[in-house]
Amino acid sequence: MLNPSGLPYLGARALSAAGNLFAVAVFSRLAGPEEYGHYILIFAWSLIVYGFGAQWMRFAFFGVYQTERFGEYVGSLAWLLAGGLTAVALVLAVLDVCGLFPPNFLIAVFALVGGTALYEGAFEVARTLHNVRMAALSMILRALLTVAFGSASLWFGGGARDLAIAVALAQIFAAIPSLTSFSRFRWSHATRATALRILGYGWPLLLSFGVTAVAQSIDRLLLAHYLGAATLGPYGVVADVMRQSFTVVGEAITLSLVTIAKSHANEGDLHATNAALQRTFNACLATAAFGAAFFIVFGDLILRVVLKPEFIAPTQDLVPIFAIAFAFITMRNFYFAQVIYFTHASYLDLVISILFVVASTTLSFLLVPVYGAHGGAVALTASCIISCLAFMVLGRRWYRLPIDFTALKVMPALAVCFVLGARVSAHFIPGGYLPVVLNALVFGVVGGFAIRRFGLLAGTPADAAVAAGIPAR
Repeated sequence: MLNPSGLPYLGARALSAAGNLFAVAVFSRLAGPEEYGHYILIFAWSLIVYGFGAQWMRFAFFGVYQTERFGEYVGSLAWLLAGGLTAVALVLAVLDVCGLFPPNFLIAVFALVGGTALYEGAFEVARTLHNVRMAALSMILRALLTVAFGSASLWFGGGARDLAIAVALAQIFAAIPSLTSFSRFRWSHATRATALRILGYGWPLLLSFGVTAVAQSIDRLLLAHYLGAATLGPYGVVADVMRQSFTVVGEAITLSLVTIAKSHANEGDLHATNAALQRTFNACLATAAFGAAFFIVFGDLILRVVLKPEFIAPTQDLVPIFAIAFAFITMRNFYFAQVIYFTHASYLDLVISILFVVASTTLSFLLVPVYGAHGGAVALTASCIISCLAFMVLGRRWYRLPIDFTALKVMPALAVCFVLGARVSAHFIPGGYLPVVLNALVFGVVGGFAIRRFGLLAGTPADAAVAAGIPAR
């Protein structure tokens, strides 16, 4: 039986990703490398501010909500988000008064933070309610509106700031379907005790998500500082295209299987919880291994279709490095980091995040000034590997997330064999479309074998019951 909630999320996320890739292609063409580099810089700072100011709340909500008091948790989340955005506005206002950043830059950052907070907060509640239809609609709507609003802002002469505000507006409108799925809940349902419970669980996440955002953005900030926005533009756009592709499947996995596992855990069914988590591990491993292999073999061709030549030439050798980095990010973010939702050790995320930022910052300061974009990519990859392995090892002290060791041996081996086979065949088969077609056929066969062998699309009757029901009253 197909996973009842995973496939709708995967379909919506795939359509959303296609829209996002189209948006990158359009925006980069209309803006050019330097102006798009300025947008990436705004976006990087907004991720850091969002990480410290609001991102932690949605995950803390998911970690502690109780089915029988769901209305209280929704109302408390709304109040906490409002308070977080107010704090962000005050901090940015102080930065403006101190003259540390241009006012237009800070306005664009706050717009992105506010739009993202509203969209992701509403989406988190909708998915926790198992309202797959409205959550999926929001995902698709965000992609469509991002393309429409962003393209319009650039077409009529706007710059990086206008593009950021347009993207923020797209997220605000895209949140409407998710908001309607829990419109019966009111802010007045919030309670002080519930808000404190979310805060008590989530305060380590406040630091860890902000620190993680710094770690994931430090390479970009240093590239902009040492080499300018014109260098950051190609680097950032190639990395974002690849990251988005891995995130498509990774988010679909967590939105479906981890949500189901959490529901089983709340009911005290340990066997069903571990069964869902093992399917999560296999799905994430397949995404990481075969996703990396796919980009190593086909990445250059895909980027040439999506991007203009001036974005590809400076980053041609970075694709394999990014592929490995995002494979480990997939395993970290979408599987091993989920351990915090099955234990009270939310501070574990903070510990790993500090390790992540120390490794990323140290390596970036050492490598970026000397090796430029290649140094930034290597620093990102090494820090991702370190943080993933740390989560895998340390997380098992609190909750032993299942690991399928057969899959751990077979799937990476198949991916490596596919890459080596593609490299060898390239020396014997003349150029053109024939090698691409043959590699695509082999990739389909190898991927199909993994899907069938490890039941990656299989669900259970228990999963179907959870996905079909609404846990809140």
